[in-house]
Amino acid sequence: MCYERALALRPHFPDAFAGLLQAKDFVCDWTSRAHHLQCLASLLEAQLVADGYDDSLLDNGKSMTSTLDDAQPGCEDSGSFRLVSCMSPVFHGHLPCVQPLDALSLTTIVAPRDAQRIARRYAARARANLALSTCGHFHHHHHASSSATSGREKSRLHIGYLSANFGNHAIGHLLGPLLKYHDRSRFFVTCYSLTPSDGSSLRSNLEHGVEGSIKDLSSFSSSDAARLIHADGVHILAHLDGHTANARNEILALRPAPIQVGFILGFPGTFGADYIDYLVLDRIVLGPLEPARKAGTSHDIDECALILPNSCILNCHALEYDDLFENPGARPGRSKYGLPEDAFIFAYFGQLNKVDPIAYGVWMSILKRVPNSILLLIKSPESAVVHLKKAARDLQVHEQRLIFMDSAPKREHILRGVLADLLLDTPACNAFDATMDALWTGTPVVTLLGNSIATRASASLCTAVGCPDLVTSTLDEYEDLAVSLALDADKYWLFRQKLEHARRGPVYAPLYDCKATLKHLEAGFEAIWGKVIDHQPPGDIIIS
Repeated sequence: MCYERALALRPHFPDAFAGLLQAKDFVCDWTSRAHHLQCLASLLEAQLVADGYDDSLLDNGKSMTSTLDDAQPGCEDSGSFRLVSCMSPVFHGHLPCVQPLDALSLTTIVAPRDAQRIARRYAARARANLALSTCGHFHHHHHASSSATSGREKSRLHIGYLSANFGNHAIGHLLGPLLKYHDRSRFFVTCYSLTPSDGSSLRSNLEHGVEGSIKDLSSFSSSDAARLIHADGVHILAHLDGHTANARNEILALRPAPIQVGFILGFPGTFGADYIDYLVLDRIVLGPLEPARKAGTSHDIDECALILPNSCILNCHALEYDDLFENPGARPGRSKYGLPEDAFIFAYFGQLNKVDPIAYGVWMSILKRVPNSILLLIKSPESAVVHLKKAARDLQVHEQRLIFMDSAPKREHILRGVLADLLLDTPACNAFDATMDALWTGTPVVTLLGNSIATRASASLCTAVGCPDLVTSTLDEYEDLAVSLALDADKYWLFRQKLEHARRGPVYAPLYDCKATLKHLEAGFEAIWGKVIDHQPPGDIIIS
């Protein structure tokens, strides 16, 4: 109501348009959405032109033509590089009305190039926020053979992980438990938390499992936090959150570490910052090289790419949840949750605000083509339920074919994934944590390969688990594959058996060989630091 009142008083108020659309999308209220999107697209483009921010230096900072395909495997550099830090102009204008994280899901009006332009402005504003900071420039005299922390072996690299989500959060579940397995003969690891402890077992296990424990920066100013990280002698600072809540990118803008790396676990896109040197990716999420163009960077990212050989979405399901399926009798039955025993159950277990009317229309079409099928969803948020039921009726699907479950603790949430026959991914912005959980339960996932990191993440997971045939390239293919898997039992069980073997072994699929993936990341860190020692600028690196 507040946004609508604001628009009544000022019809072309960009922030109100964006806020109204976000609020309505959060509860799956798609009334007038097409009109709002059209208005928002026009307002956003006008903002990007009128703010006077010239980010062409960032375009030129990374070579316009990627040379990844010319790079030799085995930690070899491709030769492309960015300019030195602080090359972006100061941003004094109004920030775009669409925030970077929201831009990643508004794929119908925000192209990857525009999402990059938005991220750049928010990254530059983080630097501008430091205008009154008393923190000067840090001087990095780090060497691979030296360390700022006494008593530690001088040959080890100090890796710092910075995040607001070292707890009961998707990042905490995916990556947190894996960090204690870093090779302590080569790496010293410290976690820097931007939020206080949530009291979860995940947080406690990190505090006791990681050699450098967790340092709570939640009460520190950005300057003081950066000073602590620098004083700790961190060689490589890995930021896990990107442009998300409590990310405090001002800390990274101060450059407390000589090398700073981004992950796509929390924010599946470019940081758009000249103070982030590398982005951890894989070939699939990076996507194919685009034709040369006058503006922009290759792959629409501003970082150099650290390419891991399998999926770049690190996870520890094989370590944390392997016991869930040891006893087949412990698997929950459908009757426990009031689900029909004889129905084919399609499911989506991600946040409902990632569902858009295009994907939902395809899901309803799938239900109409598959007799005795239902769609299972999580009530998150509950206020979305009434809108989704109405949208189903509008598409001639009986609302009783939609079943909503309450949220559950992580282990129960994963375990009850076996209740679904087939998971449907959200094409506009992949719910890749839900995809990861479903694949671990042996439930196939149908996904659509898009043109951005946020729309290619689930494809990366499906490929790394050994099921690339679950990845489609058009919405028609997406719908047809889901229908064929529901109607062709032999075809369906082939995928189910593949996923069961991928989890049980005797050899884990690459997606589940988490310690091997961690070794690949460690090789990447060493290759990155090797370039520092050799006085070379950052460059794309492929780990074989």
